[in-house]
Amino acid sequence: MTDHRPSSTQKSAEPRTRKRFALTGRSQKVDRRVEAARGDLADLRLADRIFAPHYAGAVQRSGAIRSPMLAAHGGRPVSELLEGEGFEVLELSHGYAWGVGSVDGAVGFVAVDALDTPRAVTHVVCSPGAARPMGTRLTAEQAAEFDPDAIRPLDAPPKDFVALAEALVGTPAVDGGRSSDGIDAAGLIALTLSIAGIRAPRFADLQAATLGHEVSADAPVLRGDLLFTASGAAVAIDGTDAIRVDETHVAHAPIASLGDITVRRRLP
Repeated sequence: MTDHRPSSTQKSAEPRTRKRFALTGRSQKVDRRVEAARGDLADLRLADRIFAPHYAGAVQRSGAIRSPMLAAHGGRPVSELLEGEGFEVLELSHGYAWGVGSVDGAVGFVAVDALDTPRAVTHVVCSPGAARPMGTRLTAEQAAEFDPDAIRPLDAPPKDFVALAEALVGTPAVDGGRSSDGIDAAGLIALTLSIAGIRAPRFADLQAATLGHEVSADAPVLRGDLLFTASGAAVAIDGTDAIRVDETHVAHAPIASLGDITVRRRLP
C-alpha cells in the first residue's frame, strides 16, 4: 500500500518481500474498472502484465459502514462497499483509500473513515427489511442479534437468487448502488448472485460476457436467465416476466417491454 497522506515516514502494514517481477513483452491493456492500474501506480499483482512507475501491495481492510466507491476523489459512484465486505487498499490519499472491493472486484476510492480492520465475517443479510442493508456481511457476534430468517451463513447461501431479486422490488434506483438501500441494474445482478454464493462482475458488460453461458435467441426464457439490453439488465422470473431496475426503483416488468435483448446468459 502506498500512503500519500501528509505524515511522517510511511509504515507499511505488510512485511517487505524480496520477490521480483519481470514484465515480458509490451504492457497489456487493462480494464481500469476492475484492474487497479493508473498512470502513476498499479497493483503489484499486475506487475507481470503492465508497466507502472510504482507498484503497491494490497493491505486488507473491511467496510465499517456502507459507503460509495468513487471513480475519483469527489467523482461519480461506480459501486459501493458494504459493511463487512473486504477492501484491498493500495493507496491512502487526502482522506480516501484507493483499492479493490473483494466482493464485486470494482476499483475505486472509498472514504478512509468507512474502513475498519479486517473482520471475520460469517453471515450475510439476505432480507431488505433487516436492521442492516441487504448484502451486509456480519461477524458471528453480530449475526446472533439478527432474526435468523433475515440472514444466511456465508457457507450455506440461499440457492434461489431470483427470489432475492424479487425481494428487492421497490428499492430505489441509485447509480453505483449495490444494496437494498439503493441499487442499479448491474448492482441487482451482482448483489443477488453474491448473496447466493456466486462471484459476479460488478459491471453489466462484463456480466454479459462472463456469467454462465450464452443462450440462443430462439430458446425459451427460463427462470434465472440474465437478460441484457443496450440500456440495462434484468433477471427473468419466468418465460414472460422479469425483475429490472427502471428510472426510479426495482420493479416487475414484462420481458416484452425490455426491448431488444442483446445477450441472454444462463447460469449452470
